[in-house]
Amino acid sequence: MPIYNYKCKNGHIFEKLCSIKDRKEPKECIECGEIAKFEFTVNKVKPHFGNIDTQWNMRERKRLSETNKKGKYRNKFSGHI
Repeated sequence: MPIYNYKCKNGHIFEKLCSIKDRKEPKECIECGEIAKFEFTVNKVKPHFGNIDTQWNMRERKRLSETNKKGKYRNKFSGHI
C-alpha cells in the first residue's frame, strides 16, 4: 500500500499508509486531532535503481564520442539520440 500525505486546518502535515481506494477519506491529525484532508504531493527524489545512465548522460557520451579534439562534430549528426 502507498503512503499519502494529509494536511489539517492547523497546517500539520503527516503521512498515512492506506489503500488507493481510501486515500481521499479524511483522516484524524496525529498532532491536534483535527480532520485532515488528502494532499497531492510529488516526490522530488528520482529512483535510479543502481542505473547511473540517465538520458542526459547517454546523450553527452554520444556527443563526446562523435566530436574530435577541437570540439567539432566528425559528421553532420547533431548528437541527439
